[in-house]
Amino acid sequence: MNEIKFLTDAMYGRLTRFLRIFGYDTVYADDLEGVFGIVPVPDEKLAEYAIENNRIIITRDYAFYKKNRDRSIFLEGEGVYNYLDQLKKKLQLNFNFDMQKARCSMCNSELEKVNDKNLIINEVKPETFKYFEEFYQCTKCKKVYWKGTHIEKIMERLKSKQRNVNLFF
Repeated sequence: MNEIKFLTDAMYGRLTRFLRIFGYDTVYADDLEGVFGIVPVPDEKLAEYAIENNRIIITRDYAFYKKNRDRSIFLEGEGVYNYLDQLKKKLQLNFNFDMQKARCSMCNSELEKVNDKNLIINEVKPETFKYFEEFYQCTKCKKVYWKGTHIEKIMERLKSKQRNVNLFF
């Protein structure tokens, strides 16, 4: 379980999913609309939530960042791999994939290993069921996960980005 917890601003949906996949407890601003009953959730409410729940705010909104400097990270540019690289440098984060530590990319809940894959036969495509043995399921929304080629592609892209960055130093 990673100790650092995040609150991502509304423009970071994809980053939120990636952080969750890597095991970081990450609340997405849009997920709080139901909690506060406000659409969109105002920055002040997001900041209060972050303080109350000991979360680091990740934002691209410079004014929001300035008001919450002691509790936020400002990311620049575009692209999820760029954002992950900035977080790695600013917070010394590790993006090592471990299915047992991953969180649900949809709702941020913990995953539980499926002991009998026949229990999820109707939840995945037949090819997936046939070629994979190990599955995990969200404890809340029941979404099913496995370490497929999409994870390998993400890891390769992160390694590739790191190699390209190192060429310039």
